[in-house]
Amino acid sequence: MDKASQILTLIQPFVDEGKILPRDKREIERHIDDFVLLFDNNQLIACAGLKDCQEGAMGEIYSLAVAQNLQNTGLSSQLLSKILAQAKQRQFSKIFALTKFGTDWFIKHGFTQMQIADLPSKRQQYFNHERNSSIFFKEVN
Repeated sequence: MDKASQILTLIQPFVDEGKILPRDKREIERHIDDFVLLFDNNQLIACAGLKDCQEGAMGEIYSLAVAQNLQNTGLSSQLLSKILAQAKQRQFSKIFALTKFGTDWFIKHGFTQMQIADLPSKRQQYFNHERNSSIFFKEVN
């Protein structure tokens, strides 16, 4: 199974629960280089996209998921370490995520809750007010 298909399979249960926004395979394929991936025996077990906002040296984390049978095993912390390393390599000064769930996880991992006005201006335009997500920022050191 190719990487895009594995990402879709991994995130689908969270999409079904409304925790992750749906993506189609072509969209994932087009942005496959955004993804930070963790594998175990060639099986994708965790992923997250890190999109360049093209503004303010900021990156947006999206589609963050850890396999349901591996929740609470420390994989999300490993994934965040890889995300931060990639953000540093890409010279982002900050990363952010929009979420309706897992707010405690973001706070535990050093993210600060922010407001819509703190988002890059282009991202503010696409903020889904109906979804009413919380916004979390973290400095990249």
